[in-house]
Amino acid sequence: IATRGWLKICSPVCISQLEQLCSMVTLPLESAVRPVINDYFRGRDAFDTVKAVALGMLLLRLLRKLRRIATREGLKNYFLRSVLPYVKMLPPVKKELQKEAQKVRDSLRPTMCKDLTQPRDTLPGKGLSKEDLCKLMEERHELDTKYWKDGKVTGSIYSGEQDHMEFIGEVYKKWAYTNPLHPGIHPSVRQMDAEVVQMVVNLYNGGPDACGSFTTGGTESILMAMKAYRDWGKAEKGITDPNIVICDTAHAAFDKAGQYFGIFVKHCRAVPESQEVDIRHLKSLIDSNTVAIVGSACQYASGCIDPIEEMAQIALKNKIGLHVDCCLGGFLVPFMEKAGFPLKPFDFRVKGVTTISCDPHKYGFAPKGCSVVMFSERRLRHYMYSFMTDWTGGIYATMGILGSRPGGPVAATWASMMKHGEEGYIATTKLIVGATKKAGAAVQAIPELQLLGRTDVCVVAFTTTPASGLNIYSLGDCMKARTGWDLATLQNPAGIHMAFTMPTAKNIDSFIEDLKLSVKALKEDVKGEFAGGNAGIYGTVASIPPALVQESVKVYLDTCMEATAM
Repeated sequence: IATRGWLKICSPVCISQLEQLCSMVTLPLESAVRPVINDYFRGRDAFDTVKAVALGMLLLRLLRKLRRIATREGLKNYFLRSVLPYVKMLPPVKKELQKEAQKVRDSLRPTMCKDLTQPRDTLPGKGLSKEDLCKLMEERHELDTKYWKDGKVTGSIYSGEQDHMEFIGEVYKKWAYTNPLHPGIHPSVRQMDAEVVQMVVNLYNGGPDACGSFTTGGTESILMAMKAYRDWGKAEKGITDPNIVICDTAHAAFDKAGQYFGIFVKHCRAVPESQEVDIRHLKSLIDSNTVAIVGSACQYASGCIDPIEEMAQIALKNKIGLHVDCCLGGFLVPFMEKAGFPLKPFDFRVKGVTTISCDPHKYGFAPKGCSVVMFSERRLRHYMYSFMTDWTGGIYATMGILGSRPGGPVAATWASMMKHGEEGYIATTKLIVGATKKAGAAVQAIPELQLLGRTDVCVVAFTTTPASGLNIYSLGDCMKARTGWDLATLQNPAGIHMAFTMPTAKNIDSFIEDLKLSVKALKEDVKGEFAGGNAGIYGTVASIPPALVQESVKVYLDTCMEATAM
């Protein structure tokens, strides 16, 4: 029916009518402009005329490019980005880079390869017995639990409850070989997929037309939301050079979306005291090519919640989207009010919020590979879809990036949500948010430390005071070496943070005591035991161009994929 409708619209009669309409609109303008241009070029040499037009077009193209550079990365950064690849090709520079890369590789390998068990990079000639495999896998499983089971690692392991993890493993294995791409073969996976999404949409107070999609993680949820905004902007507003505006504190996945989908990402400042988005700067960056702005609830680095209601008003005024990133606090913020920690509205209750991302694989205690991206209306979700209707293999359509995806995470997420229920999640929220607030108060009570941002949800971020003379990265290294606490490193501004989880929230008193002891130990460190490590790395990073830092990052990623110790 749709095809017949389009054929009718595109019939020769309709096209002829459109041409007549265009002629009626353009004819008066053409009649006015034609004599002016003819008079100007009368008597001029034809070659000179063509040359002048060509040069004019080249000049306009150059000016447009310069304007694009100036309004985006800036002339200085553009120059460095353009020149550095050639500089790195110079023999002396190339030799020095290779030397430094080898140093980085040599420093990483002992850490990456210290726990290798029976390394191999080829298939065995004869398959291993089940008994031998189980023994090896048990050994590797022990290695992958020993670094977090004492409850001193930031984020990463959100449940840590052995009974829960074993239950989720039992559920997972039953659906390990199912594929949501084939709903006719796996009807229960399709049902659980839809139910997880709808339950999460309801947690975020979605309206009757609100909807979503199950994805493999927060990054894919963010990518798919940005892809939807890009395609929406092109289809409904004619935007071919889209941009989004995010705060410096927004997750790196938004920049990744820009790289993947050709979206220019504008960064606005954070308010230094609170680390929330600077509203005035945000407003100044919005232009006619902006398709969406981004807020966080809560931010990864400092843990504060952006002023979503104010941002929603800006989005409505400019007729653009507002994405709220709840990936980190996804199964905390919906329960905080009932847990005794009131919040301002941040979800679909706020008119102007058009998409939200939420990760059940964090505080929903589902296994890794589970996230939900939500849309305020189905029409917007359609721009996330990808489909090929004329493929030789038939009509191919997917919601997200993946084609085939495992059914195990879907079933395990559903089971985790059913097992905890609202009461269970209120209880875990009370424990985790309560520990975060307690840690924040303890940091403020230590004269040598100061908070970065606010302890709104589950993260306490802090740095050293200028008067203390202490290096915050050295403090992080000291905590790990002396007390076993593994905190995350932050930059711009320099800091460290703890994202509290079930295991670490239960250790809150130990964390506070060990933090005080580490500050004391660092003050007494006259030999400079902790002057290297992260302090040395980030001190160096701050002094060299990003393009050269990227070379070290490439080495790190390459080293992660080495199957055997070189």
